[in-house]
Amino acid sequence: MNTPPISSDEQATWNQAYDRLQNFFSTFALGDHSQVSHLTLKLLDQVRELHRQDSSCHPTTMAMEQAQKNLIEWLAANLEAPDKAPSQIFASGCIALLLSRMLNANPTAFLACPPPDNLRHLLRQTLLVTGPDLKVSSMTPRHLDYGPMLALAKQTWHRWNTKAALIALLFWTGVYFVFYWWLSDLL
Repeated sequence: MNTPPISSDEQATWNQAYDRLQNFFSTFALGDHSQVSHLTLKLLDQVRELHRQDSSCHPTTMAMEQAQKNLIEWLAANLEAPDKAPSQIFASGCIALLLSRMLNANPTAFLACPPPDNLRHLLRQTLLVTGPDLKVSSMTPRHLDYGPMLALAKQTWHRWNTKAALIALLFWTGVYFVFYWWLSDLL
């Protein structure tokens, strides 16, 4: 197949699309850089074919949309969640992938058709253990019983003794000046 030469601006655009795809696939902690490059090049070839048919969209945007679409389709098939919205499948699937840590040991299973059975089982198991169901309960206000502390606090704070406050203020002022004088002589 004879392809026309590519301008430097177009080459820079495709390089940007390649870099974005590689960063996207690297977020899944595949553990094998060659697998990330393989997936990136494979998807980039698909996007170039799509871009030949419809060149109205920027290659980087088209590449990221295609990557997300492929990942959502793959996750939906492996999680068996056809009734969920694509955004829910994407979010829960990405979390399940990262929590399972299986792709670190077996990076070729990512986006593989069909994936290994143990990966499917692990993804489904990870999603099942996400947490307890939310239960709505009623929180009616109740009077708090402070016990003997309430009586003590009422005795102390409801009576203001000016003489005792002045004595305490003079005492702590004296303590401050004694320490100030003592520390200034040491330095």
